Amino acid sequence: MSHNAELTALQQAAEWFAVLRDDQVREHDRHAWQTWFNASPLHQTAWQEVEAINSPFHQLSDIAIKPAALNALNRPTSRRQALKLLGFAGTALISGMLLKRYSPWQDWATTLTASAETHSTMLGKTGMLPLADGGKLWLNTHSQVKVEYGMTLRRIRLIAGEILLQSGKDTDQPSRPLVVDTPHGRLTALGTRFSVQQQAQHTLLAVYDGQVAISPKQGKSFIIVAGWQARFDASHIEHPQPASLAREAWTRGTLIADNRRLDDFIAELGNYFPGKLSVAPEIAHLRLMGAYPFSNVPLVLDEIANTLPLKLQHSTSNTIELVPRP
Repeated sequence: MSHNAELTALQQAAEWFAVLRDDQVREHDRHAWQTWFNASPLHQTAWQEVEAINSPFHQLSDIAIKPAALNALNRPTSRRQALKLLGFAGTALISGMLLKRYSPWQDWATTLTASAETHSTMLGKTGMLPLADGGKLWLNTHSQVKVEYGMTLRRIRLIAGEILLQSGKDTDQPSRPLVVDTPHGRLTALGTRFSVQQQAQHTLLAVYDGQVAISPKQGKSFIIVAGWQARFDASHIEHPQPASLAREAWTRGTLIADNRRLDDFIAELGNYFPGKLSVAPEIAHLRLMGAYPFSNVPLVLDEIANTLPLKLQHSTSNTIELVPRP
């Protein structure tokens, strides 16, 4: 039995429960539910799950069931529309009862009820976004997120780039978890301030305040506390390392080099430059100290050239290589 099939059956069972609880339920609807119930042992198991927790569902009795919703229930492709017609209050209560056993219900209910907002920054630019719960979200250069605050989750999807998140206190009761999703897994904030960077094969988490739980898609969860950072992919979390407080300096328009390798620093600086920056292998190992505003990359490069034994070699206006000074 696939996990997706089980979740689909649970969703259908929840929908039918809302239909049958209506005071004006028709006999035709009861027959349709019975047909669905008899169609598969999976449906019967899902229905038992819903019935097992039905005592809180008396609140659903005042939901107005519209004919369009009932018709949509018989068309799987229209099931999303049916739930909207049934009313968010009922579906949120159902999902709230089930999410303790099936966490994907939180995602399902959030996708259904949230107004998704996509935000992005251009190359070389950063931005700060105030969140509905009082939190703040910073976007680094060339980054993109989708913010979805629904009935069961406060969810931020990191599509590209890097963010810094300062969590707010949710006023909804019960409080909704605050999560950040990346292609490699989920991060759950526990009253905190942390950064998340999307890398080619990993996600990098750095925690500056509070705690964050990492849940890789196929691996075990692990909590990272303030002052530590860790990289993870879909199945593995690397051993935590001390977090550099300078890592969040980009929110103030600055990159900090604290005895940092030259090639490593230039690679990051290149994220704010509409061209190509490179370092000759002979000087890649040189170490750099200082704080550099990335709003003017050519000026930063000139300052580095005056500090270290190197010069700038321009192939074009947007192609610059740092090479040894003669």
